[in-house]
Amino acid sequence: MVTIRDVAERAGVNASTVSRALKDSSAISKKTKEKVKKAMAELGYVPNLAAKMLASGLTHSIGVVFPPMTTRDTKSQPFHMEILTEINHTAKVHGYTISIATGESTEDLKNQIHHMYLERRVDGFILLYSFKNDPVQAHLLANKIPFVMVGTPVQDENETTYIDNDNQLMAKTAVQYLQEKGHEQILFVTDNLDGEVQKARYAGYLSGLEMLNLPSHQALIFDRSRAETVAQLVQTVEEKQATAFVVIDDMLSLRVSQLLSFYQLKVPDDISIISFNNSAYAKIIHPYLTTFDVNIAALGRTAFTRIFEKVQTKVDENAKVTVPFTLKERESVRNRL
Repeated sequence: MVTIRDVAERAGVNASTVSRALKDSSAISKKTKEKVKKAMAELGYVPNLAAKMLASGLTHSIGVVFPPMTTRDTKSQPFHMEILTEINHTAKVHGYTISIATGESTEDLKNQIHHMYLERRVDGFILLYSFKNDPVQAHLLANKIPFVMVGTPVQDENETTYIDNDNQLMAKTAVQYLQEKGHEQILFVTDNLDGEVQKARYAGYLSGLEMLNLPSHQALIFDRSRAETVAQLVQTVEEKQATAFVVIDDMLSLRVSQLLSFYQLKVPDDISIISFNNSAYAKIIHPYLTTFDVNIAALGRTAFTRIFEKVQTKVDENAKVTVPFTLKERESVRNRL
């Protein structure tokens, strides 16, 4: 087994220098650190995790908390898999691993993160959701456990570091884009209004309509397992003579497109759709979705970088980080002008 002494001999330094280099000590020059890294690579040296934890007091692992997995669509939501991939990649760069917490309720999640931290399996957490009265966030704050959130907190905003897009501005931009294409009767379709993302995008939709003096409408909650929500959506399209939808994400956009097709309504000939996330689903079937790219890679990288800084420095300074978005124009919006 390769030891620190072996690395030190290969690099031409003392064993204590190698140890400090492994801790990324500021007392060691960048040139020396590079020599140590090169020697480690040549010898195939792997740091002893137990010794590393003992020296630093850190587990070098971060917990990633998924939203409650209450439906089949939630479980297969591509956003979560894409951001998890980026978090994992960034963690590897920093010599960290990740652990995942999933459950069917926020209480399940709270119990998991309690034991994960109590048993010293993680140094902190990344939350991939934001709910009102969330016992997970409350537990983290009450016990001063380091965490960051992807999304905007519904409460305790000043006590939380969070990374998000400007969801209200994104939805306002969607309404403006549709209006410029000649659409005036525009509906907002979502699977729920429980999360902060859904609420913010709906608020942006309403604000965009008001700014353009267009008629506003209540959000349509679409759940394909509940016949009444399906019937209400179709009925509202007919009553309002709607020509466009702002839909909460790409997955739901595909579900809505399938429903419209069943009622002989075509996208974009009869109903235009603009969506969010620019996921893999956006280009699975024609018409390809016009959708907002929320820069999932940047969300994931920034989330890990922020929690890494918190656990390394042990300084609990909170901040809001806004990641820019871009609109991907494709085939699902018809120009009616």
